[in-house]
Amino acid sequence: MSFHPTTQRLILRAPTMTDMKVFVRLIGNYEVAKNLGPVPHPYNDTLFREFLVNADAQRRDGTDYNMAVTRAMDGAFLGMVSVHRHVTDPTVELGYWYGRSYWGQGYATEGARPMLRFAFEDLGVEAVTSGFFVDNPNSGRVLEKLGFSAVGTKQRYCVSQRSEVTVSRVLLTKEQFARKKAA
Repeated sequence: MSFHPTTQRLILRAPTMTDMKVFVRLIGNYEVAKNLGPVPHPYNDTLFREFLVNADAQRRDGTDYNMAVTRAMDGAFLGMVSVHRHVTDPTVELGYWYGRSYWGQGYATEGARPMLRFAFEDLGVEAVTSGFFVDNPNSGRVLEKLGFSAVGTKQRYCVSQRSEVTVSRVLLTKEQFARKKAA
């Protein structure tokens, strides 16, 4: 396995029960939840426990790999990054979220790189998809910095907003990632 869960500033690890308090507080902020399709608002401890059980089972099944992103210098929990394997096609989907106070500091881009390497090198996929709500252009800039290219838009239901939202879909091929990494 080539997964290297550390970067210059971050450590990626499996989420644990010790993350519950800060996880619930961070994702429970409506400014965070409104940008995540399946996340209800308000968020609570019960939802976290369900997430943790599902994340463990999905990792064992080889369908989802959810990693807590923590700061190397002090262990602070910042958010999550994940890849989800699609059952019907040869791609995986990259997802991430960070607490509001950690936005704009480069953590999302930095935390996504090891997960992309994992997807391409360990899972052997040829392409990774992702997306962002069109009213969240900062997330789009993260994906652009990683080398993703726009492939279209679609509608998706957002649980916390209780409505359909427009999602900009993006794609990163293994070849594009290799070129971006070499640059």
